[in-house]
Amino acid sequence: MPASPAHAAPLRVTPRVDRAGQGAVVELHPGAGIALKEEPGTLIWRERLADGTEAVIKLYRRGLLTWCRCRLSTFRTSNEFRALRQLESLGERCTPPLFWSHGHFGSHGWGELLAMRWLPDCRPLADVLASDPGAAGQLDLAPLWATVGRLHDAGLHHGTLLARNILVRGEGDAQEFILLDLPRFHRFPYGIRGTRMARYDLMFLANTLLRALPRDPLPLWLAAYGMSDDQQVQFMAHLRRFRNSSRLRRAVGLEFNLRALFARLHRRSAARVP
Repeated sequence: MPASPAHAAPLRVTPRVDRAGQGAVVELHPGAGIALKEEPGTLIWRERLADGTEAVIKLYRRGLLTWCRCRLSTFRTSNEFRALRQLESLGERCTPPLFWSHGHFGSHGWGELLAMRWLPDCRPLADVLASDPGAAGQLDLAPLWATVGRLHDAGLHHGTLLARNILVRGEGDAQEFILLDLPRFHRFPYGIRGTRMARYDLMFLANTLLRALPRDPLPLWLAAYGMSDDQQVQFMAHLRRFRNSSRLRRAVGLEFNLRALFARLHRRSAARVP
């Protein structure tokens, strides 16, 4: 069993910021940081890096076979790092990525990790909805839906657009929504508004919000996204039949992985045509 955060030895990791580039070795100290989450396969903590940056580190423990499979395909943290970089490039609020890495992490075994800048004074939207009904009722969620519309227009598919993967900071007119946790992210070479990818993003989001909030604001949210009245009627019909589950998320995740792969292959073949 891996050591607990209180007894973990320092970790020396090679930070990666793109597919080829590597930076100087960074030493991380899980035992000296502030533990945020510890499960058999996941360790998340907060610490101040040597350069003074306040960071959140997410370490995912993998068995050797799983780690080798990721080497042949892609690592979750690599995909999430690229996703956050692209959100930044679009000027959208997200947890700023610092670096990612993979390898053998001492007592934690084989795994991968992602380092992000710590954002103070934030709460997960899921926590606000569950524990503070008064505050939840005052939330203006239209800007969040407008953000999702911009992402879809840019070809970005979040993949896990749930309340637990959105942070809330500030109040009233100064309120901000910050995106995080995008392991199933894809960027398509075309806008995806009106596609199955966009529809499932929106249904996951609506489903997770409507567990705690009344349906009355839904038309306002959909209008903020950019749907016409006819499109809203069609979407609500899909939403009434929608049942969120981990099995569904895995199934559509596989489908959209294939769609993203075929889109890239088509774009490359089209680029070769003289």
